[in-house]
Amino acid sequence: MGDWWSYGLADFLLFSPRVYYRLFETLNTTWGLAVAAALIAGMVASGLAMRRGCRGNRVVLILLAMIWGWVTAGFLWQYYQPINWVIPYFIPAFIVEAGFMVMFAVRRMPLRFGWRGDFSSVAGAALLLIAIIGFPFAGLIEGRGMIQAELFGSAADPTAIGTLGFILLARGTWRWLLLPVPLVWCVMASAILWVMDQNIALLPLIAVWLTVLGGWMDQKNGVTRKPVLDTGGAD
Repeated sequence: MGDWWSYGLADFLLFSPRVYYRLFETLNTTWGLAVAAALIAGMVASGLAMRRGCRGNRVVLILLAMIWGWVTAGFLWQYYQPINWVIPYFIPAFIVEAGFMVMFAVRRMPLRFGWRGDFSSVAGAALLLIAIIGFPFAGLIEGRGMIQAELFGSAADPTAIGTLGFILLARGTWRWLLLPVPLVWCVMASAILWVMDQNIALLPLIAVWLTVLGGWMDQKNGVTRKPVLDTGGAD
C-alpha cells in the first residue's frame, strides 16, 4: 500500500499532449459538418440566453441537451475513452446531464435564462466568451493550428465551461442540478492540462471560481430563491 504514495498525477496520465490534441484534429476533420453545426447551435443558444427576458428557454435547453449528447457520443465515447481510463465513469454523468436538460425543457417553467445585469450575468457571459472564442484560439498561442482547436459543442472542456455560463445566466433553483457534472469536469480537465504543461489549464479553474462566486452571490442576494413566474408567450 505504501507504494501508492510514490505516484504523482502524471503517473496516471497515459497519453502525451501530441496524442491528446490529435484527437481534436481527427474529430474536426472527420466530423466537420457535425462540429460546425454544434458550434452554431451553441452560438444560437448563447444569443438567446443573453437576451433580457429570454423567450427561448426551451430552445436553449434542447440545444444544450443535443450538444451534450453529441459530446458524449462523438467525443468521449468514440475518441477520448480509449486513451483515458477515467472517461467511462463520466459518460453516464454526461448522459444524465443531457437528460436533465430535456426534462427541464418539457416541464413548465423550471428555469429561465436572460440577462439580469448582476455579477452572475457578467460572469456567465464571460464564460460563454471563453468557451466559444477564448478556448479555441488559446491553442494558437501554444503553437497549435486551428485544425486542432477544441470547439464548444464538440470538445468536452469548452462545452463544460460554456454550460457553467448558461447556468449562471439562468434563474430558478432547478439550475443547480445542472452544476455538478460540468464543475467536476472542469476540475479534472484543469488537472490533466496542468500535468501536460498547458497554460490553458487556468481557464477551467477560472470557470470554477466564477461559478462558485456567482452562485454564492445569487444565494446572498436572493436570486436563487425568487420564483420563476410564467409571464405568458412562447418559451
